[in-house]
Amino acid sequence: MENPVPSGDSGFLRSLIDAVADPIFVKDRDHRWVLFNEAFVALLGRPREQVLGKSDYDFFPKAQADVFRRQDELVFETGRENSNEEILTDAQGRTHVLVTRKTLWVSPSGKPHLIGVIRDITAVVDAAEDIKRSKERLHRAQKLETMGYVAGGVAHDFNNLIAAIRGCAELMLENLPMGHPSRVDAEEIRAAGERAAALTRQLLSFGRRPGGMTRPVDLVSTVSGMRGILARLLPAGVRLEIDAPMDPGAILADPGLIEQVLLNLVVNAGEAMPEGGRVTVEISPAPKGGAGVCAPCARLTVRDRGVGMTEAVRARIFEPFFTTKESGSGLGLPTVAETVRRCDGGIEVESAPGKGAAFHVYWPLAAVKASGKSGPKKKRGRALVVDDDEAIRRFAVRCLEREGYEVLSAGDAAEALRIDGANAGLFDLLLIDVAMPRMQGPELAERLRERQPGARVLFTSGRRREDCGIVEGEGSGFLSKPFTAGDLTESVSAVRRAGDGPSRRVRRPGPARSRRKRS
Repeated sequence: MENPVPSGDSGFLRSLIDAVADPIFVKDRDHRWVLFNEAFVALLGRPREQVLGKSDYDFFPKAQADVFRRQDELVFETGRENSNEEILTDAQGRTHVLVTRKTLWVSPSGKPHLIGVIRDITAVVDAAEDIKRSKERLHRAQKLETMGYVAGGVAHDFNNLIAAIRGCAELMLENLPMGHPSRVDAEEIRAAGERAAALTRQLLSFGRRPGGMTRPVDLVSTVSGMRGILARLLPAGVRLEIDAPMDPGAILADPGLIEQVLLNLVVNAGEAMPEGGRVTVEISPAPKGGAGVCAPCARLTVRDRGVGMTEAVRARIFEPFFTTKESGSGLGLPTVAETVRRCDGGIEVESAPGKGAAFHVYWPLAAVKASGKSGPKKKRGRALVVDDDEAIRRFAVRCLEREGYEVLSAGDAAEALRIDGANAGLFDLLLIDVAMPRMQGPELAERLRERQPGARVLFTSGRRREDCGIVEGEGSGFLSKPFTAGDLTESVSAVRRAGDGPSRRVRRPGPARSRRKRS
């Protein structure tokens, strides 16, 4: 093996190339390294004495060494410089992406050598891959968002119809005596309306746009009612079990939010068991709370027996866009965490590699209210109902009349203003649909309140309160469609109990939002 550096110049040349940050090497015609700098030694991860006089086949996998040998031979045979992107595995098993520039050099004795200068671009390639993955995740998220808006739009279009069907069925049942043959039909209508309402909530859950009405909810009944759709979402070979030996009591939440959380957790649990298994949904009391919630709770646990998670993965699962799946959006579990937080709940995770995972969600219990038969309703004042859907308008009028209100109704803002003018603005309650033709509900409320600032306002919509631009305050509230007679009564009572100070102004939807009706 010839030393290509004259002995008198070796010290100076070695110190010179060692000062270069990029790895440099020289090979002889037998493809052995005869000269290299410290950066090259650091790249290989081996001591200098182990490298000198060795070849690629002594250190690298055969597939990599074959590539290096072919590229080297091209230089030796043609004498032309070439530049190639190459993959190198160092002594620690780390993979590097390199751009290597190779040039033929003939020593003073006439022997050919190959000089290689390497640029390690691993960090650049990794950054480009990260950007590519981020763009793909963003693209998937945008597709999911579009699908969500479509699903949410379809669900909202049904809300008015469902509200009228359920409401009228309830009123029929109240007026029909026990044993009347028509009660069976009315109960079937009401049950069908409840099933339709559950379907719309599930559509909204898939679209990540829950309806937005918090009320006492029977967690056991809600979970049991979703058994069919949850089982269908699980992969073949994965079965679903629901375990609720003790009813913890009603929780305070939006049913749509509960369903959204449960859908995400059960789907995740099923995907964690590619070989099949069992997903268990457990419901139990948690008198002392948990996961940062210091109050009596109902605990919802979704447990799988799948691959589990490392501590590093478990620490990041609630980060937006973090995913360990090839086709995951990285939004499912962050949405779950945000949803639980909005309900004043908490969530914690137990997991270890090979031992599955258990997600524990803590929902605060609803306050227990005394119930009993009420006597005749006393007169509560005058109410104005404004909704462009006639069926909902009639239903709301009948419900408010039962509560003791003298009720007038209007099909749009212009008619409401005419009624208000003819009645000198003497209304105690304004029940107003948010989205109507020509003038939106918030703008109408401001116009009506100019003459009667003390009137309570209850807005209704099939969309989320936040999406409607409604800011609840003293003397104003929001009721999500479809609603029952009980929902309406409870919301009206809540608005009436509000303070007597001036209510906050409501934010009007912008022009683009007001063009399209979505009540």
